This record gives sequence, C-alpha cells and structure tokens, in this order.
Amino acid sequence: MNIFRLILIATLIGAFVPMISQSAEKESAKKVLYFTKSAGFEHSVVKREGDQFSHSERILKDAFACAGVEVVCSKDGGLISEESLKDFDTVILYTSGNLLEKGTDGQPAISEEGVKALFEWVKNGGGLIGVHAATDSLRDEEPTEYTKMIGGAFLTHGKQEYANVRVVDPEFPAMKGLPVEFRMIDEWYLHNQINAAGNMHVLAVLESGKMEQEMYNKSETVPVMWASSYGKGRVFYTALGHREDVWEMPLFQGILVQAHKWTSGQLEGDPKPNFKDFFK
Repeated sequence: MNIFRLILIATLIGAFVPMISQSAEKESAKKVLYFTKSAGFEHSVVKREGDQFSHSERILKDAFACAGVEVVCSKDGGLISEESLKDFDTVILYTSGNLLEKGTDGQPAISEEGVKALFEWVKNGGGLIGVHAATDSLRDEEPTEYTKMIGGAFLTHGKQEYANVRVVDPEFPAMKGLPVEFRMIDEWYLHNQINAAGNMHVLAVLESGKMEQEMYNKSETVPVMWASSYGKGRVFYTALGHREDVWEMPLFQGILVQAHKWTSGQLEGDPKPNFKDFFK
C-alpha cells in the first residue's frame, strides 16, 4: 500500500502547481458535481444512511479537497439542468438505470430537458467522468446518445476476483504515476455497444484472458478505462469502483483527481481514437 500512498501524494502535490495567477484562478474556480442517483441497482458505495454522505461521497470530497477542488454531492435529478450545470466544470457520474425515473432510491428523476442539457453542456466544453455503473445508465437495445457519450453499455459481470489491469497509455494525465500493471480485486464489468461513436481512446485494459471465470476468457483483454472527446467536452470513464476498499485506495483516488485535471482543462492529453489498435 505504501507505493499507492506515494502515488496519491505526488498526484495531489501536482494539483497545486498554478496554471494561472492566484486572483484569476479564484475568480474562475468552479466546482465538481458528484451525481449518484440510482434508478436501477443501488451500489453500497453510493448508498446513504439517513442524512449522512455515502462512503464514496466522503472519500471523493476529501480527496478533491486536498487538490483544492470543491465537490457537491447530489442524487437530485433536478440539479441536471442548463442553469445548474453552469456552476460546475466537471460532472462525475456513479449512476444506474433509467435516470428519467425515480427508481430504486426514490430521488427526483432527471427530466428529458435535463438529459439534453447535459449533452449540450458536455458538447460545449463541460467535463464528464463516469465511474463503474455510469455505463449501466440510460441504455437500450441500440446505442443511445448517452451510451455514445460515455463509451459503452454495461452487459454483465461475474463474481468478484483478483485480476490484472495494464495501462496502455501511461503518458495520459489520468494514468500518470500509475504502475504499468497492477493487480486488484473488484467487480469487473463487460460491456457491449462499446466505442459506438468510434472515438474511444483506450487508457487501460483488463487482462481478462488470465482470469479464473470463463465468461471473461473470450478475449485476452477488454477496455477498463478510456477517454474521448464529445464535441468540445472531455469524457473519462473507469470501470473500477464497485468495492468500498477500492475507493479507499490512494491509487484509485489519484486516478479520479488526475482525470479531473484533464476534463477541466488543467492538463492536456490527446484522446485520439485508438480502439482499433487494440481490438479488431
């Protein structure tokens, strides 16, 4: 775990390197929205007990606070609107199901206008980070606009097991400082409708061919983290993050902190499509 802590420390120190003057930075500072509405399955890491923040909300707020970034946590679909989105430079999604319905958690749904506003906001330069179940949202038998934006649609998963993750673009901001390969236990997603928009830049792959469960062995690797452009906006996705202990890993926290630096425009990284370089 010591190496993970060193990675996070280095990541967070880097967040304080000034990009512009202190006064201008203060004027232009915006917030991150961590949106965790569960219309489908509600993961334990986003489930709240009473009026207490969930496990992932507490960790994300603390990690981003160390990087000088304020995080607003909400399950209220009414916050996804043209007016409200102006307050944020990036939206982080850990959602599930048809977000146009109240669904499992009973929280207010996103309106049709709100979904359209989200698309337009990203197209006009907003940043989007999807975590784990974000691909299990607003999906259908054919790729939806949301699926095209986020990069794929959840298909299935097996039992949780240890597996190897291999970084294929170590120079991309969200991957900098990570080991080229690392091994961890999580719930590993398989996706369909992947790269439906043809714009995916693969960042890391799951070495599925080496896993114990046969359902994962149909290919040697599957994408597990990627980035893309959506209009003028920047989109990042990681399939990691089902388990509480994954959220507690400095390595995982560092990925999200660094991804935000890219989605918010603080760091440059070219999401040139490379899916076909890895998957024929």
